[in-house]
Amino acid sequence: MSVLPRQIPAYARRALDAALEGTGVRITGPAPNTRVTLFAEHEGQTWRVAWLGISDHWGLIGPEGSGCEHTVGRPTDEVAETITAPWPKAEPEPVDPHPGVPRTHLGVDVPEFVRADWGSERAQWFRLGVAAAVGKLPDTRPRA
Repeated sequence: MSVLPRQIPAYARRALDAALEGTGVRITGPAPNTRVTLFAEHEGQTWRVAWLGISDHWGLIGPEGSGCEHTVGRPTDEVAETITAPWPKAEPEPVDPHPGVPRTHLGVDVPEFVRADWGSERAQWFRLGVAAAVGKLPDTRPRA
């Protein structure tokens, strides 16, 4: 005998509709090939709301960047506040302190102190040492 829910009970659907009333979240319809998952829209973003079969708990899957990209179980009264919550801010890209200087040389990470003085003699010796280590020395032999 299966323990997975086969459909959303009427009491659970009524509770969900009551929780979403007046929040700006609207149920747009069932997901294809399932009777326990609904689509909900809020500010142009689509969420999947699935009844988990455990009293009043729903599984939420939000769009990318929402912080809920994987199923998050929530009680009915927290569904609306999870969907309408502000999204987490993306971390700004770190600014490169040495623009125009490579991060790697011949596949080897360049230390920050060498990157800071890329035009110096120390950096030249670093590049020569890496070339020797990886077997990419320049061919400077005189040709006959």
